[in-house]
Amino acid sequence: MILNMRFRIGLLMLFCALALQAQMQMNVEQLVQFIRSELALKQHTDRQVAVYVKKLQLTEKLTDKTILDLEAQGAGPKTVQALQELRDQTAAMKPPTHDATYSPATAPDNPVAAGTPTASLQTKLPPIPPPDSIEQQKIRGLMKDYALNYTQNLPNFICVQVTRQYIDPNAGDHYRAIGTLLAKVSYNEGRENYKVYSVNGQIQDTDMEHLGTRGGAVSTGEFGSLMREIFQPDSEADFGWDHWATLRGRKMAVFNYFIDSGHSKYSIQYTAGPGDEQRIITAYKGLIYADPNTGEIDRIKFIAVDIPKSFPVSEAVEILDYDLVDINGQKYVCPMLARLNMTAGREKSKNEIEFRDYRKFGTESNIQYGAEAPPPLPESQTQEQPATFSTTGTTTAPDTGAHVTTGAPPPGTPQQGAKPAGTTAASGSSNPWALPTPPPPPQ
Repeated sequence: MILNMRFRIGLLMLFCALALQAQMQMNVEQLVQFIRSELALKQHTDRQVAVYVKKLQLTEKLTDKTILDLEAQGAGPKTVQALQELRDQTAAMKPPTHDATYSPATAPDNPVAAGTPTASLQTKLPPIPPPDSIEQQKIRGLMKDYALNYTQNLPNFICVQVTRQYIDPNAGDHYRAIGTLLAKVSYNEGRENYKVYSVNGQIQDTDMEHLGTRGGAVSTGEFGSLMREIFQPDSEADFGWDHWATLRGRKMAVFNYFIDSGHSKYSIQYTAGPGDEQRIITAYKGLIYADPNTGEIDRIKFIAVDIPKSFPVSEAVEILDYDLVDINGQKYVCPMLARLNMTAGREKSKNEIEFRDYRKFGTESNIQYGAEAPPPLPESQTQEQPATFSTTGTTTAPDTGAHVTTGAPPPGTPQQGAKPAGTTAASGSSNPWALPTPPPPPQ
């Protein structure tokens, strides 16, 4: 799960029918905001947006004007068709009290009649050059100090883990939801415990292992140890520079890394049923996103490599995101989201695991746990943006004042400078596993 146990991945054969999903209710204004957000972010295809729209249940009448306005703003044909189906379903309802799509963007595009034409010049800002070898070594030293001391100053806490499970039995990217699990997680005096209390909106009292027969990828483990193991001397990780990035509004230095199977502790477990378990330890590579000024690690990507062909799992990719959370009035960097993608035969499985509602340990008796899962985190929380020079030719200074790193002195104590990076792993010039910028995980 989160903090002390060895990270372990289990992929199980699917034996059960898909879970039914309740329709999500929206009013017309919320629908319009959703469509406009999708058009602006361009993270999903027209077909994917249409599939989501078909699952919605409107509380107001959807008019032809609203559909035409959204189509004029870029909604694709499949999305428009799904909107028209909603229009027919809501024909007997009351219309909204105001025009949800009123915007200058819905006005006809007629530059001739618009008066004096105006022009603007947009230029693509140049990318930031990589840091020199000395600066790279310094940043890796900060990252190593941060990772090796990550858990030392964490408080005792509780939180809620939300696991959304998806599968595609045909080895494509057309995932179907098979369930949502809610678990209570506690971390106390360096020990963790978690208990599943809701499965698909129904109150239950069980653990993750007992849910294995439901199918899908089941993941448990400790994200602090995963971070630490990359930088431990016995891992003999090979690091290299990859690129600059912007993550949640902060500039990140991104390094690639590789750990061979002889020094790896990264395991994959495959379970086809009771008594039929297989487990291997594989080499792995990936990316680490860190604040260049403090070494705070906000994202790690893991890619299993050299998996034996005889092993049922052929691909395993995981992305862990960390962010600031408030625990009893203090800020700590804790797991925010984990995304796990696995392939076994023709089956592809995806878990999206969110960590919500962090609280001080000991306050559990005052918390009312509901059976329904909260809405997913917005994509803006996990979407990587490029890092470029500003128009003045200088880079935007990383925002380091807001974060208190858990590997540093306790909250409220000024951070000390990092030690020289003389004990970090080899420089990037010797890395044979340099990675390109990774694509986003399948949607």
